[in-house]
Amino acid sequence: MIFEYDGQDTGRDCMRKAVILCAVFSCAAVLTACAGNGGNTNTTDDAGAMPENVLPLEIGETDAPETMLPFDSELPIRYSPDGKSALITEDNHTDQVKRLYQINEPKGCMEEMRWWKLQKETEQLEIWDALENQGIFEGPVSLDETGNLVNEKYYDRLLWEGLCQLWDYTEETTIRTWVDSNRTKDHMREYESREAFLSEAGFENTVPMYQYYDRYYNLRLELYMDESAEQLCGLAYCYYFNSEREKCVDRYGFTIDDVGERDWEGDTAFSLKSVYGTDGADVVEDFEETVEYTEAGKPDCYKSQGFMEHRRDEDGAPELAPVSVLDLDYVYRDDGTLYCRDYIHNPSIFGTTLCSLESYYDEKGRVVYESGYITHGQLEYFYIYGDEGEKPEYLLTVDYGGGYAIPTMERYR
Repeated sequence: MIFEYDGQDTGRDCMRKAVILCAVFSCAAVLTACAGNGGNTNTTDDAGAMPENVLPLEIGETDAPETMLPFDSELPIRYSPDGKSALITEDNHTDQVKRLYQINEPKGCMEEMRWWKLQKETEQLEIWDALENQGIFEGPVSLDETGNLVNEKYYDRLLWEGLCQLWDYTEETTIRTWVDSNRTKDHMREYESREAFLSEAGFENTVPMYQYYDRYYNLRLELYMDESAEQLCGLAYCYYFNSEREKCVDRYGFTIDDVGERDWEGDTAFSLKSVYGTDGADVVEDFEETVEYTEAGKPDCYKSQGFMEHRRDEDGAPELAPVSVLDLDYVYRDDGTLYCRDYIHNPSIFGTTLCSLESYYDEKGRVVYESGYITHGQLEYFYIYGDEGEKPEYLLTVDYGGGYAIPTMERYR
């Protein structure tokens, strides 16, 4: 099976966002005591150290970074909260142009990363990625009577998603590999090439049973399986750009000697619960929930909050302070299908693991990829469908810890 990006969706996770948001929650806990990437998959029956991602803009402006600016500083500029990204918008009655700049710290300047051009008269939008030298979106869109995008939330997501910082990264020349075997204590190995790894794993000249691509058609995952022995191997690919704007890739190999089983509990995108199935109401006082809906009657965002005790200092008396419990945000395509869901929970209530989780869905509404926070790195979830059914056949979990991709493969009962 091959899962390929359809040309409009995306799927990388913003792990910097996860870290910052979890850190915010953790700080709140002290006071009150932190893609993706909707890519494409292909399945055929025959056939890491991650760069930081950039937070999207928030309302308001921050001080400009002390770098060379490639635009007039007198223009209305909106900076990201960390000051490392800037959005310039030029808008008139016929056109709207947005230019997204990103800091290149080693060179001490800001460089244009992406742009979008909206022709209001023809209602045509183009979003371009200058690093990949590829279009993110090009096609007709719907405008309201004031000339603004009807589904601006979705297209803003496409513009910002997966924007990574430029840095002096050093590309790994070997394939770091995690060997999943009870017959050895040495689980960590390195291979000089993909071919050498596949040959030793016993999958030389074998067609992958599953492949996953990002929206730029970069191969993100390839998985091989010997069904008779239930043995698998795979390679995960992580892409980034250095300060010279050159694409780099790190490759991680892994083998799997055991396939577990788990129950399929159905799609939980709209459950309005934590990833653990609870809502946290029993942990806080004056628990309150707020849900906003789209015009189509679907959840647009959800927020729950309450009060928890905290001490201003070690000897102080406990006080009640407001805390956020759970936040969910939904983004839909123009046809109303769910594109992605952003999930954030308070780690002091639910724990730090998966305190941030980005989930991506295909045009059939099926979850296909998730990227979540864990204290030692990143968790990725690949849902593998064997046909057009609503239930996946397998779930592959990849834990990027200690510089390796450590896999867990499970079959749905």
